[in-house]
Amino acid sequence: MHNITAERVAAARTWLETNNLDAVIIPHEDEYLGEYVPAHNERLHWLTGFTGSAGAAVITRETAAIFVDGRYTVQVRKQVPAELFEYRHLIEEPALDWIINSLPQGSKVAFDPRMHTAAWLKGAQAKLAEKVELTTLSANPIDALWSDRPEPVVSDIRLMATDAVGQSSESKRAEIAGLLKAKGADAAILTELDSICWLLNIRGLDVSRLPVVLS
Repeated sequence: MHNITAERVAAARTWLETNNLDAVIIPHEDEYLGEYVPAHNERLHWLTGFTGSAGAAVITRETAAIFVDGRYTVQVRKQVPAELFEYRHLIEEPALDWIINSLPQGSKVAFDPRMHTAAWLKGAQAKLAEKVELTTLSANPIDALWSDRPEPVVSDIRLMATDAVGQSSESKRAEIAGLLKAKGADAAILTELDSICWLLNIRGLDVSRLPVVLS
């Protein structure tokens, strides 16, 4: 498995060189920003071998680091080769600090904006300003390199009976409309899978361990 990880890291470095970039950030999160990620979006696992539910990796042309929290300090050492990755604490030694300390000023650091919250981006731009250049990607490099990527699971959507969930979708939407009017807002955007399934009283099996549909 470690040989496979080495090959994948090398492929990521080739991609960096081809695109004239110095580093790329690969978080555990996918474009739905949930803790549980469907198999076809397990990009961090594909790259590093790490199977935990929180973390991130940064690959540079010369070095790499993986960032996990205290739950995974033992696991990460078993799954991710030490000769390829430095082990760092996700909260105490965050990726952005590591980037500032590891890369020369003016380096180009790539990220896929779909995998990050607006709050993360705002903080990252402030922290990295005048140190390194954040480069927005329109396509994820892992998706291009992952040749045997599994197909997404598209499960049947199950509509829940109102008596099983306690409130109709129509009344939930009316409640939200009332909140919007009170706030003087025109619309609310829901992005979290469980929130969408709650609102519409639907369930599905698109994500392992969660009764949701990708939406």
